[in-house]
This record gives sequence, C-alpha cells and structure tokens, in this order.
Amino acid sequence: MSSAPSAYLHLQAQARRLLEPLVALMQPGRADLPIAGPASDHDRQADRLESFARPLLLAAFYLQSTPEMQPAADVEARRAFRLHLAWWLRQGLIAGTDPRDAGYWGPDASYHQHHVEMGLMAIALQLAERELWMPLSAEEKTAVARWFATCRGGGIVNNNHLFMSVHILEFLGKLGAAHRTDRAVIDAHLSQLETMHRGGGWFEDGINQAYDHYNAYAFHFYGLMWARLHGGRDAARAQRWRDWARLFVDDYQHFFAASGEHPAFGRSITYRFNAINVFGLALAEGCTDLAPGRLRRLCTRNLDFFLSRPIYQEQGCLASGFTDRFDQIIEPYSCAASPYWAAKGFTPLLLPPEHAFWNVPEEPLPAECGDFVRPMRAPGLVLRGVGGEVEILNGGSMVGNTQLRYGAWKWSKLAYRTGTHFTYAFPEISNVSPDSALTQQLDDRRVFGRHSTVVVEMDEQHLGYSYNLGAKVGQVNTGVETFVWWRAGWLLHVHRFDARQPVVLRLGGFALPLATSEVQRNEENLRLAAWSPAGHGTVLQALHGLTAAEWDARLDTTSARRHVAAPFHATPVFATTRLSGPGWLAALSWTGTDRAAAAPWRVVAGAAERWQLSHPQLGAWEVAHWSLPALG
Repeated sequence: MSSAPSAYLHLQAQARRLLEPLVALMQPGRADLPIAGPASDHDRQADRLESFARPLLLAAFYLQSTPEMQPAADVEARRAFRLHLAWWLRQGLIAGTDPRDAGYWGPDASYHQHHVEMGLMAIALQLAERELWMPLSAEEKTAVARWFATCRGGGIVNNNHLFMSVHILEFLGKLGAAHRTDRAVIDAHLSQLETMHRGGGWFEDGINQAYDHYNAYAFHFYGLMWARLHGGRDAARAQRWRDWARLFVDDYQHFFAASGEHPAFGRSITYRFNAINVFGLALAEGCTDLAPGRLRRLCTRNLDFFLSRPIYQEQGCLASGFTDRFDQIIEPYSCAASPYWAAKGFTPLLLPPEHAFWNVPEEPLPAECGDFVRPMRAPGLVLRGVGGEVEILNGGSMVGNTQLRYGAWKWSKLAYRTGTHFTYAFPEISNVSPDSALTQQLDDRRVFGRHSTVVVEMDEQHLGYSYNLGAKVGQVNTGVETFVWWRAGWLLHVHRFDARQPVVLRLGGFALPLATSEVQRNEENLRLAAWSPAGHGTVLQALHGLTAAEWDARLDTTSARRHVAAPFHATPVFATTRLSGPGWLAALSWTGTDRAAAAPWRVVAGAAERWQLSHPQLGAWEVAHWSLPALG
C-alpha cells in the first residue's frame, strides 16, 4: 500500500485538523454551523451562510485530495470521516437552498454578502464535484441551481466582488442552467475587473483604492480559479490572468519572513494563511517559474506559523485575530466564520502527490538569503528583507474616502514589519494610531492621518510620496511630501509640510509588542527607546522639528488592547509645538533585537541636499537628495 510524500500528508493532516472541530458542530438537519464569535453588520442569514460556505471550501480541498492510506490502522476512520463530512455538507446544501426548509438561507440580493459566499460555493462544488455534487439527485441539483440563479441582476460592489457573479453564472452554465444573457454579464464583469489591473500583476481593489493582500486573497485566487475551471471558453483571457499571476507571484514571494509570517497590512488580516493561496494555484496552472521547493517551503512555513499560534476559540475553531485571538480587530463585515476564508491557503492540495512541489528538496525563501530591497512600482510598495524579517514601505496603497470606516491606518503607516506589526485605533473611522506614522492634531483635539497618497519617487535606495493630512468637512488641510531612506533595521524619514491651519504634528516609531506589561524605557537627547524582556526593541531618534517626547502605550488592563500581535505595547512618539505654514521634520526609527544596532546616529554634516551620518556599528551613511534641507 503506497503512501503520498510526507509534505503532502502534512498539509492534508493540517486541513483535517481544522475540519475536525467543525465536524463536531455539524448537526443533522442544519444548514449552518454554530461557531461561537462576533456577528457581522450584515444580517443573521448572511452569517449563517458564511458558516457553511467557508468550511465548504476547506472541505472541498480536503475531499478532492488523495485519500489517506497510511497508517493502515487509521484508513477506515479517515474514510468514515470523509464520508460523514461530505454527507453533511450535501444535506446542508439541500436544506439551505430549499425555501420550504427551516434552514433556508434565503435568496441573493443587491450588494448582499450572500453573493460573495455563493461565488465561493460555486468553486467548491466544482473542486470536489465527485464528493459534493454528483451524489445529488437530479431534482436536488435543479433546486440548488435555482437558488444560485437568484444572483442574476443583483447589484455588486465595484471591486473584487465582481468575480462572484462570474463564478456563479459559469457554474450554472456548466449545469445546463444558463440564460442566454449570462455570457454578456460574465464578459462585462471580467472586463471591468481587468480595468483594475495597474501593471506588474497588481490590481487596485476598486472602490477601496488599495493594493494589499486582497491581490492574493481575491484577484489572483478567483482569476486563476476561473482560468482553471472555465478558461477554455476564452483562452486569450485565461492566458492574461495566468500571465498577471506569473508577475505577481514573482513579487509576492518577497512578502514572507524567514519564519513564514507575512506582515499584517490592509484589511481582513484575520484571513491569515489565505495569503499563500496564489502559490499553489500558480503551480497548478503552470504560470510560475519559481522553484517548487521554494514555494513549498513558503506555503508550509506560513501555514505552520499560524496554526502553531493560539488562534483558536473555545470550540477549537479558528478565532478572529492575527497571531492570536483578538476579536476586536475584525472589520464590521466579518463574523465568527469569517476566518475560514483562510481555507484558500490549501490550494497546494490541488497538486497531485507526484508533483515536484511535494517531492523536491525545499529551497530557502528570499528573506532567508540575506537582506534585500524589492521596489514594486505599480502598487507603490517597497519590500525590504531585514535580518530575516520583511518590511512593507507603503507609498502607493491607500483607502478610499468612502471606506475610512475600515481604518485608514491599515494602509497609511511608514512601514509594516513582521515580528513587530502595528496598533489599531478604535473606533476606526474617528481615530488614528500613531505608530510608524505622521499625524496631526487640531486645536479641537481631532486627529488626522493620511489615507490618500501618490508615489513621486522610488528606487532601491529611497521612496517618496505626496499626500494630505486632513478632511473634506471643515477644509482641514496639511499637505505633506515624505521621503524615506533605509539602512539595516533603520529608516530615515524627512517630512516636508505646509499646514493651512494651526496643528500639532506627531511622529511615531514602531509599536513594540509586549507579552506582559514589563518594559524598559529610556529617554535621552531626543532619543526614545523601549525594550521588551525578550530583547525586542524600538527606537525613535528626532533630528529636526520634534521637541516633545511622548509615549503611546498600553501597560495595564485599564484600557483596551490595540496591538495586532500582543496584549500590551509601547510606541515612542515625538511631537512638534503648535505651528502653521511650511516646515519640515526629520527622524530615524528602528526596530529589531540587536542593541548595538540600536545605538544612536551622529550627524557628521547636514548641508542642504547632502547629509552625512555616522553609527558606531553600521558606520557612515551619506544621503544625497534634493529634498534635504540644511540640518543645523
């Protein structure tokens, strides 16, 4: 009795491990799972469907994989598990789509969350067609198809959601239940999605105006899934999506630290290892030249990184959060079942056990091969490898004015670093977190950060971007041009501003994550430093225009947790005096574990357009640029 490669069995076992607590919640006659956790701002029906649809996708990847044949003593138990899982999902599908059943999910509707979940379900039912679809009777299939058809004519958000009608209508066509108008809708929505491509395989997410993990979460997942399942209808279009994925994957491999972790950045970070789905799909569709051994290391490290963390709730199901349970950081559209969008991370199970992905030796990730700099011009991002961690320097990704309820600071910081991450602000729409960001405060105490931005310069040495700190109402207006340089774990940033009303500007360093309230803090010579007991540090050194030292910290339980990755945090902050008109600020920020590298920099010369700095460990650093004022 042959066995699949150990790497294949490992990923398969991880999928089964995630399914087991869900199977324990499966009640006969139900079309939803009672997963404990927060409710969304949609409605109860949407949350019910989500609790079925997202586990359905996880089950589909597992059920279509090669049945486990080892160890022999467990073969029958694994077979029984598979049969029960598939049976309950089929029964739930029948009940949820039957208007006469108490478990009926109800129809799709304009701009409803059902549309998103139905698109996902259409994919899942095709991936595991033998287990989930074929056993249904002809009458049951007709009833399910009738429910899917309620998507026709509905309003759809102008972003990646357009993919859902594409996948639903393609599925109906495959079932022989197409309308003659479906093809025109599919083509129109695919064409609209293609207008969101901005180059290099990067997509701007419609009304969100963002370049973030949704490029992997959604655009390339749904694009490659469409090419895989239905691309034969339009070979040229399918090839375009494959070609875009090839470019994207070449960039995106740099987003993963040596540990496998990726930076928390943008919205829906609770989807965790969803971030890796594009790698398995790119291999399945033959649209990457990256070594299979590198991609396996990347996928398994990312998955194992998260699954080894305390990311589970009391039922054993995935909880909301990032590296641990933190329900408060989910967006209003998320509910208890939302983290199971991470199921997309199991796309490698589409590759058969004999594929090179499972059999060749692993190869190191870019972050394991030394420090690197990777400018990505289309999204306006620079990716840095820093001592095994990775850092996103964001000059081009933003959130649209209509989407500020998600928290503009998920896109507006100077940098997003693995191992450090960032703090949230609550409530999102009216607050701004100060770490790794420039913010302004008005006389009425309101605080503003950036949410719009345009890259003006980018290369391997520096990044520059133009933006505004302010708001439409009241004509709050401070124009800013920020330029950033880097050296090892350090960032040098210069902010040229024009405040059109009196403001106090604040500049924050990295938010130090703390497992306990214990922290060592130091303040001397316009330099703030904090160290955790584990030896992780943050430093902010003011160079010009910043005079008042402050701390943004949570060091007890009298206030709510705000850090993505830890219950406590400490962020060094410097503030200006109350000012208006033109001016400039300059500072150096650092995070890492090497105390020698955290030593202060000395200004050797500060002539206009050419600065010379010196560091006891890192040596001389000369920066030449037209934006540099004379540093006195």
